[in-house]
Amino acid sequence: MRVVLLADAPYIHTRRWIDYFVEAGHDCHVVSFRPAEVPGAKIHHIAGGEPLGKARYLLHARRVGRLIEQLQPDVLHAMHLTSYGFLGALSGFRPLVISVWGTDVLEAPHLTPFHRWLTKHALSHADAITATGLHLATETTHWAPAAMPVTVIPYGADLERFIAVERPEGGPVVIGTAARLSVEKGIRYLIEAFALLRDRFGARVRLRIAGDGPERGAIDALIQRHNLRDSVEMLGWIEHKDVPAFLNSLDVFVLPSTYEGFGVAAVEASASGLPVVATNVYGIPDVVSDGRTGLLVPPKDPPALADALTRMVDDPSLRRSLGASGRQYVSTHYDWRENKEQMTRLYEQFLGVLLGEVGANGALSFDR
Repeated sequence: MRVVLLADAPYIHTRRWIDYFVEAGHDCHVVSFRPAEVPGAKIHHIAGGEPLGKARYLLHARRVGRLIEQLQPDVLHAMHLTSYGFLGALSGFRPLVISVWGTDVLEAPHLTPFHRWLTKHALSHADAITATGLHLATETTHWAPAAMPVTVIPYGADLERFIAVERPEGGPVVIGTAARLSVEKGIRYLIEAFALLRDRFGARVRLRIAGDGPERGAIDALIQRHNLRDSVEMLGWIEHKDVPAFLNSLDVFVLPSTYEGFGVAAVEASASGLPVVATNVYGIPDVVSDGRTGLLVPPKDPPALADALTRMVDDPSLRRSLGASGRQYVSTHYDWRENKEQMTRLYEQFLGVLLGEVGANGALSFDR
C-alpha cells in the first residue's frame, strides 16, 4: 500500500510507525511540519510560518491538501487530532484514519469553543479512529460521531529490546524516570518526594533522571535547594535506542505525571521487569495495575509518592514480584508486535474496500 502519514516525523512514536511500515514493504510518505530523515520513507517537510505557531497549520492547509491529492495514498493517517487530524479532515481525502494521542482529546477540546468545534469536525471526517488506551478511547467517544467506534491500538513495547534483567541487592536502591522535562510530567513532585526519601534512607537511595525540556532549570534549582546534588543524577536527553540500558540500571521506575494520555514509559519499564510507582491520572491506570505491576498515588502529592517509594525501598521481594507481573502484563496487553498487526488489519479493511472486497452492507464505505 501507499501510506501517507500526517505527523511530526522526528517524534519517536511517529518514527516507530514509519519504521514498521517501511519494514513491511509499504510505500511510506510523511507530511510533517518538522524536518527529519527516515531511511526508506519520503518526508515532505512543510516549512514556513513558524512564528505563527499552530496557526501555520491553517496557513498551509491548501498546500497539504494538494500534496495529498498528488500522492493518492491508499490510506491517509493523521497522528494527533487537533493539528494533523484537522488537516486530514480539511483535505477531504478518504479513507482517513485519525489517531488521538492524549492532550489532543484530554485537554484541547476544553480550551475554547473553537477547539471544541475543531475536535468534532476532525473526528466527523474520519473513517477510523484509534486511541492508545481504553481511557483515551472512552474520552474520544464523547467527541466522535455516535456511530463511530474508537479502536484501541497501543504504543506497546518491543519485548525483544526491553528485557528483564537480574537486579542485584545490597547496594543503593536506584529510582529513576525518563521523560521530557515539562510541567505535566510532574518531575518537581518527584524531587520533593525524593528529598523526603533521602531523609529516611540517606545514601541507601539514589535518583536518576533522563530527559530535557523547559523545566530543566527549575528542577536543577529544586535539587540544589534540597541539597540533593550528591544523590540525584541528571543525564539529559537520551536516544530511544538507549532507553533499555537506562531502565536496566534502575530498581524502581517512577511516572509522576499530572496528566498522561497513555504512559508508554511505564509500559517500557514494566517490560524491563521494573516495578512502577505512578500517579493515578487519565490513562496511567490502563498501563499500571495498582498492587499488581506497581503502586498508584494521587498526583501532585510528594508525601504519598515518598510513602510508595518507601515501600519499594524497604521490600525487595515486593519489587521483584511487581516487576515480574509487569513483564507478564505487557506481554499480554502491550506487545508491540501485536500492536503492529492490529494497525495492519485496520489498513487492510480499507484496502479491501478499494479493491471492492467489502459489500454494500460492509461497515466501511467511502468514495474517492
